[in-house]
Amino acid sequence: MVAAELATGYSALKTAYDMAKGLKDIDDRVKLNAAIIDLQEKIQTARDDADAARHRLIELQAIVAELTDWQKMAARYCLKDFGGSTFAYELRSEFAEGEPIHKACPKCFQDKKRAILQYRHKDSNQRDHYKCNSCSTQFELGHYVPYQPKVNRSSDWRS
Repeated sequence: MVAAELATGYSALKTAYDMAKGLKDIDDRVKLNAAIIDLQEKIQTARDDADAARHRLIELQAIVAELTDWQKMAARYCLKDFGGSTFAYELRSEFAEGEPIHKACPKCFQDKKRAILQYRHKDSNQRDHYKCNSCSTQFELGHYVPYQPKVNRSSDWRS
């Protein structure tokens, strides 16, 4: 898109240049004025195209910077299996940079967004429950351990 806008602007400038060269040979004042107006329009078109190309270039530079920032952020995390085929991203300790080790939502992470999972509780099956406050997804991380109630093995039923 930027290349097309630049090419159009270049073409308009070349046409304007050629027109300007031809202006010296025009003796008729009406024709000269019409040619000058046409030349001004070509120059304005070239300016507009160059301006549009410059704005698009700035947009593309911002996108590249955003992707570069995300790549740096994502490199600090690794996808971890918490057991029982449950996964989340976790901050690598060597890249913590003063942050506490935490888990990040895999759904948001795939959307190039870091959302820290918030611990809720541990259930009776020994799974840790987390919630992503960004996408509201709830996670149960860890192996499923069937609940086994404690059995009182005392001979005295009253104890």
